[in-house]
Amino acid sequence: MKISEYDLKEILPRVQGPLKELLDVELSCGNSVAEISSGWPMREANVWLSKRFHRSYQEQYPNLKYSYLGDPKNWIEEYIDSELGLMVAVSALAAV
Repeated sequence: MKISEYDLKEILPRVQGPLKELLDVELSCGNSVAEISSGWPMREANVWLSKRFHRSYQEQYPNLKYSYLGDPKNWIEEYIDSELGLMVAVSALAAV
């Protein structure tokens, strides 16, 4: 799926705080963004990665909610910042 210019310029910059730090680490480790949206499931920004998370971030960011869904139709795992309305998740099509 091609990411639109709007998503890159308007939605992606909404990712901030601990999820921005997590996203930066993942991108620096070779992960890439597969999809960006807003409105659902989180209101401000949703970012799906093309590969699995390189490590666990639960200890480093205890205020983020981690869930493993293992859903082959939607996404595999996610970190959510409910207060800011943000999510970074692993796409169901992710490479292991």
